[in-house]
Parts: sequence; C-alpha cells; structure tokens
Amino acid sequence: MNWPNNWLGVKEIFESCCQRLGAISATDPDADRISRLVSAGLSTANFIEHSCKKMARKDKEPNYHSRLHTAIVLQSLTTLLLEQRRLNKESSNTLTKDEIVTLVAMAGHDAGHNGTRNAYTCQLESRSFEYIRPLLDAAKCDERDIYAIKRIIWSTDPALIPALHKGADSLGKFDLSHPVCQAIICQEADILASVIPQFQEELTQQLATEWNKVDPMSAEGLLSTGGRKYFLTHLAKFSSPASHSLGLPQLIDGQLADLKIKQSSTNI
Repeated sequence: MNWPNNWLGVKEIFESCCQRLGAISATDPDADRISRLVSAGLSTANFIEHSCKKMARKDKEPNYHSRLHTAIVLQSLTTLLLEQRRLNKESSNTLTKDEIVTLVAMAGHDAGHNGTRNAYTCQLESRSFEYIRPLLDAAKCDERDIYAIKRIIWSTDPALIPALHKGADSLGKFDLSHPVCQAIICQEADILASVIPQFQEELTQQLATEWNKVDPMSAEGLLSTGGRKYFLTHLAKFSSPASHSLGLPQLIDGQLADLKIKQSSTNI
C-alpha cells in the first residue's frame, strides 16, 4: 500500500462509494432523508480528513486507525453492499436509505481515535459518535437515522463481534433494514482487509505499532502465529450472504489450515 503518497482524501473516497452505489431516486419516498444523510456523510468524511491531517502534522495520527483505515472500510462496505444487491436480484441501481446509513456510520466509526484501546465496552465508539453527532444534526438528519448510526458505531467494538454473529443464523433472510444486519455488514467491512493475505501482514504490523505505545505485550502477541490464529478464529466473523458469496469464510479456513501446518512443522 502506497500510503500516504498519492492520497485522494476521505471525502473523495466517500463520494466515490456513493457513486458506485448509484444516484438517489427521485421517486424514493426516503429521497429527502437519503439526501441529508449523503450531506452528513460528506461532512463526516471531511472532518475525518482534516482532524487526522492535524494529528499527522504532530506525528500523532494512529498507525492503524488512520484515514487509510476509514477509506479501506468504506470501499469494503461498498463492495459488500453491491454484492448483497446482486444476491437479492435487485433491479434498482439507486442508493437506498439503509445503504447510506451504514456508509455514514462507517465514515465516522473511528472519529477522534487516538490509538488507545477501550477501557470499557464501547468507550472509543461512544466518543466517535459524539464527535460526529453535531455534523448529523447540522445536516438535519432524521432522528431515526441518527440513532441507527449510533447503534452501528457502537457495534464495531470488537468485544461485541462474537455475540452478534452468533445470533445471525436465527434472522432468516438477511435484510439490510434490520439493525442486526446493518451491524453485521459494517463489522465485516471493518475487518475485511485484514483477512486478505496480501494485506494482513502490513495491517497487523500497523496495529501492533499502534498498540505498542499503550500495550506492548498485546502488540507483541498480535504479530505471533497464535495472535493471528486468535483473530481468524474469534474475531474474523462473516455472516452476511455477501461475505459468503465473496469467499471470505473459505479464505479464513485456508489460512487456519496453513497456520496449523506451520505450527505442526515447528513442533517437529
């Protein structure tokens, strides 16, 4: 990854994702709500860009939870949303309310992140929402959408991942209007790049460097074979039909099999 050279900007990435998902349909009864959410998302993306740039000038932008991470998550989410559309055989190519809600939430899910770790459940996630709440208010977003964004951001706390995915099978059809489905697909987007073999080593090193400043022992564990196995087994959860269609569970199974062979060879 050629970061931060040739950087486009978080706002530009957000705009690109919206364009991939399509224009707002004038006949959609939620067209006004969607328009306000797009405006809020652009403001949020702009806030992330400029606040992180300010941190970077002081050499304080987190190594992992940076503008790059937000951009990767937005593009990962867009890919999952488009695949879910395809699976649902949706003929429309226009941006929906539920899609833009998830996109806005993930644009701001790490707002104000300072490279620390949660001391209690949703500590950093709650703070991130408080950073972007004024931007949602300024765009006059519907209170229902603001609450949905808050709920999604909270759900990105890694401690909540196993429990949320455990109950995914009981939902029946995957429906993006369902709060649990929104949370699941956003969680998947948050970690998707880290399960891709071509990216995982660099991303894990970034997170370890970030953690090393506050928790050196855990940072060292991240870089171990056991740390990778723990991530793939307990945190890399993919329940959406889109993620299965894209082959992400199989990708994880393949890596776990390789790690098992590696561990066996070192024990000989």
